[in-house]
Amino acid sequence: MSIGVWQHSLWAQDRRTLKTLAKKITVRVVTQGTSGSGVLVSKAGNTYYVLTAGHVLKDTNPGEEAYIETFDGQQHPIDTSAIQSGGTIDLALFSIKSNTNYAIAQLAEKNALGELDEVFVAGFPLPGLAITQPRYTISPGQVTSIGGQDGGYGITYTAVTQPGMSGGPVLNRLGQLAGIHGRAEGQTVGDVAVKSGFNLAIPIDTAVSLFSLKQLSTDKTATLSALDMSFAYVQVNPQGKIVKRTEGKVPVFQDSLGEGVTLEMVSIPGGTFKMGSPAQELERESNEGPQHQVTVPAFSMGKFEVTQAQWRAIMGSNPSREKALSRPVDNVSWEDAVAFCKQLSQKTGRDYRLPSEAEWEYACRAGTTTPFHMGETITPELANYWGVHAYGGGPRGQYRRKTVGVGSFPANAFGLHDMHGNVSEWCQDTWHENYDGAPTNGSAWVAEGDSRRVLRGGSMSATPSTCRSAFRNYNESGFLTYDVGFRVVCSAL
Repeated sequence: MSIGVWQHSLWAQDRRTLKTLAKKITVRVVTQGTSGSGVLVSKAGNTYYVLTAGHVLKDTNPGEEAYIETFDGQQHPIDTSAIQSGGTIDLALFSIKSNTNYAIAQLAEKNALGELDEVFVAGFPLPGLAITQPRYTISPGQVTSIGGQDGGYGITYTAVTQPGMSGGPVLNRLGQLAGIHGRAEGQTVGDVAVKSGFNLAIPIDTAVSLFSLKQLSTDKTATLSALDMSFAYVQVNPQGKIVKRTEGKVPVFQDSLGEGVTLEMVSIPGGTFKMGSPAQELERESNEGPQHQVTVPAFSMGKFEVTQAQWRAIMGSNPSREKALSRPVDNVSWEDAVAFCKQLSQKTGRDYRLPSEAEWEYACRAGTTTPFHMGETITPELANYWGVHAYGGGPRGQYRRKTVGVGSFPANAFGLHDMHGNVSEWCQDTWHENYDGAPTNGSAWVAEGDSRRVLRGGSMSATPSTCRSAFRNYNESGFLTYDVGFRVVCSAL
């Protein structure tokens, strides 16, 4: 593949991720008069602050009924008594209350855009001849000029916009909020007509200064970074010899956790698989059956087990027995893992959680039906486990006696590392003795009042048979030890 084609392919995936992120921060603003769009820019407790164009709310009076609609279809009343007007600058800031954890925009730095830069304008066009109801849309454009104009405007760009998109976000290629869309073709700014084919936005640094907004990129929001990750995965014969290497490529996005620490998430396609092990599988245990078909919706999963660096960035500590930031965090209970997911969600605005047991096995297998994702056996050169023991006709080898840095071994066909060994990984599910009555839709199987939680994948101190894709284990939710950790999942992007 030529360099040019590769770059085009990478940016196409980057655009898809950006569009998804934009939808989650863009809201529809509905008043008794004008309707438009807005963007979630800040959060304090259960109070969210929404930035929009001032003319969207110009006819809204205190006490009047008005609301926003978020991407999930929920309607949230606007506190019309506390709308902050931009005065002569065409901006307004207002608040809503919600216990739902919504994403908030990352604010671009001052002067983040230049001429010819690509931008994306999101919003909800009003009903008209072309559409019968407001429908979220995002339109690409290119900056044509930068410079101050009446009403606080300072960014001019090409884009296909429609009435109703006023107040929506203008994003740069990184998904950062660079401005608020205000005026489109055929409208006027003061006594000057907007040049045909162009749009105007107010730079985000104007809004930051006007409403004392904080630049949130360092501690409250997700930095968007999307790419197609290339990698190689292997297949072994029953004796553990590598007989095939395959090049793979999967969509990956990153969340910035601060201090240079990122969390890489791999897009896992939805599909149907047989969960559990067949009766003839070597060293199979009874709790791995009955084997049954499960359909798993698409989701995103941590490329690696959660590292000590990631834990420290979110929780401010490092409980691991042996400190090494590139290794998976250990000595964490199921309760600790759930607390991490909660704080991670609050920091990034994305809903992170532990995987269901079905999601975990589906992701581990990555389309395979063998005991391990690499084949009929496993080797110490391909995973970190109690290597002095062998599985089937596979080899014996090194027992490292400690965890190793994440990504030290080849990934599976989904681009996930260390699904076998290193640390055992907590799942959402409570323990069940077998799969009789288990869900078939990929959801977690939770029995209220049961404190036993499922562990998967084996660990650095596990025998190879307990590292199999189908192997299941459990412990109390408060249990912790040196070879237990976890990885996180979130909804598909």
